[in-house]
Amino acid sequence: MNQGDFTGRVALVTGGSKGIGRAISLALAQAGADIALLLHGDRAAGERTVQELRERGHRAQAWYADIADRAQVAGAIEAMCARYGRIDMLVNNAGANGSGDLLSVADDEWQRVIQVNLTGSFVVATETAKVMRARGGGGIVNIAGASAHRCYPGAGAYGPAKAAIINLTRQMAVEWAPYGIRVNGVSPGPVREDTPWQQHEPALAAEVARLPLRRAGLPEEIAGAVAYLLSDSAAYITGHMLAVDGGAHCTWYMTA
Repeated sequence: MNQGDFTGRVALVTGGSKGIGRAISLALAQAGADIALLLHGDRAAGERTVQELRERGHRAQAWYADIADRAQVAGAIEAMCARYGRIDMLVNNAGANGSGDLLSVADDEWQRVIQVNLTGSFVVATETAKVMRARGGGGIVNIAGASAHRCYPGAGAYGPAKAAIINLTRQMAVEWAPYGIRVNGVSPGPVREDTPWQQHEPALAAEVARLPLRRAGLPEEIAGAVAYLLSDSAAYITGHMLAVDGGAHCTWYMTA
């Protein structure tokens, strides 16, 4: 899979300091992109990733904002453009987990998960698309997940929020194509990273045993798919949700 040459381009990655987000940031930087991280919360992790990128010879900087707050996001993007002069690529990777059956999920928990996963993706994408439109185009990848394609007990607001990302991606693709903006998505399956998946190894093993490829994915494999969709090799692809899940979408499975 051709991951492209992004020399001279600027990539905005939300939640890009750990796990899949960090791998995406590293992959895009390795292909030549300058990296603008948009983070909320763990500043130490953000600064570590920025330092790691700089030590590898890449240009990188982190900004901090509540991604569901349009004023904060607009301010951060304005600062990014002042620093780099442009934004060519966006990866909406930031997310929030949620759990609990629907009859017991509290309203504030529902709102929290929807705000980060769905509203945050919408706000960051629309503010970034304004910059891309002014420059004549760009590429966006929204990260969904296996929960966007199948339901399981106890997913709470997480599954509905991620499922909405699929249609949001398509809507963006249709509306923004005239501006030269391509919008696609990636749905990762079980991935070995420092997340609740890793903290619950028996559950991860049970999921992996049901996958056609019989293994969990690596963050770098998700990053490769993202880089491909942003590359010129994918210039005729928009509105597509690419499952990078070991074949999970081909099967039906559920964790007990």
